[in-house]
Amino acid sequence: MFMNSNKISIIGAGQAAIYAAIEIRKHDNESTITIFGEENYLPYERPPLSKDFLMNKKKEDEIFFFNKQFLEDKKISFINKKIDKVDFKNKLITSHNDNFFYDKLLITTGSINRKLELDSQIDNKIYYLRNLDEAIKIKDKTLKADKIAIIGGGFIGLEIASSLNQLNKEVSVIEISNQIMGRIIPAPIANLVKTEHEKYGNKIYVDSKINNIQKTHEGFKIILENETIIEAEIIIAGIGSMPSISLFNNTDLKLDNGILTDEYCQTSIKNVFAAGDVTNFYHPFFNTRLRLESYQHAQNQGINAGKNIAGIKTEYTSIPWMWSDQFNLNLQLTGLCNKYDEIIIRGDTLENGIIHFFIKNNKIVGACGLGLMGKVGRDIRISSKLIEKNTSVDKKTLIDPNTKLNKLMKN
Repeated sequence: MFMNSNKISIIGAGQAAIYAAIEIRKHDNESTITIFGEENYLPYERPPLSKDFLMNKKKEDEIFFFNKQFLEDKKISFINKKIDKVDFKNKLITSHNDNFFYDKLLITTGSINRKLELDSQIDNKIYYLRNLDEAIKIKDKTLKADKIAIIGGGFIGLEIASSLNQLNKEVSVIEISNQIMGRIIPAPIANLVKTEHEKYGNKIYVDSKINNIQKTHEGFKIILENETIIEAEIIIAGIGSMPSISLFNNTDLKLDNGILTDEYCQTSIKNVFAAGDVTNFYHPFFNTRLRLESYQHAQNQGINAGKNIAGIKTEYTSIPWMWSDQFNLNLQLTGLCNKYDEIIIRGDTLENGIIHFFIKNNKIVGACGLGLMGKVGRDIRISSKLIEKNTSVDKKTLIDPNTKLNKLMKN
């Protein structure tokens, strides 16, 4: 099939970018594809940075999605340049004095860490984890330290806390909310995770606001509002993130907690698409806008963007799914767990897994499960399919851990 050759540019070199590029190439062998990345690395996986990479279970060369030869074989170019400006009117992207024209543009700039508001002398000594360079620094510094404080009890903070504990470090986690993982995880499950951390010796301070951080000869003294003092040699912060959209301020691109896209990954500007963490996208199944930050979402939406860029009009309807591994526990979440009529709980031990089903109009709209590795994955996958198929469920089957969930699947 004859295809017009386009110049396709991708700004951002994460998971959404590489999977979009590969998908475009599946359907279009003529167009040029160029990925622009700020980091001096080929696209790599980020989940291992807080887990296996930090614990030396995975080496640097084991986290790359594909090697240089693979990209060359697929005729996908990678340019290590920071893009300074995008001229949507003239279809031009600029890096310093270099200009690159495009016919179609995909934006996959991801998200950036929220920063603590601290005295500058303290602030530049705080570590954040977002990329490989930061992971290498944290890995190097924590080797020589014993006491580590983590500010923020979300997924990233707790994963780092779990990893460092397993490296025999003394870890304190400070969370301002009254529970860890507070935004999206049910309190009973969050409390089970907290108990697991404490069982292994991590100190978890919830409902704790920092009053002051002082530099000491050994490191830092963190003073909480209730006058508790936490001493640490290193402080790592994980207090959430924001979409990386500063490049597009004062342009015609519509922004609102990310780049606004429709269900086809199309932005407000023709032939400009966006995918991954940076998007605030319309989800036709849930009939609402979502901004998600997860491995699976970046990959799936990247693939979807690739299809649409290649001219295959495809709605993005993936049911949200994410996971977190901490110690020997696996936590998984699917769907949306914020609008429901009731919660049904299946299981009562971590050994066999505990799942909270969020029910609305007798259908599952979300599910959150926690258990030993391998115990909740299957039921969460089935839950995703039940959500996707909009299946009415029998509550007795949901509650009974001895009845397999696939009984609820309808052909």
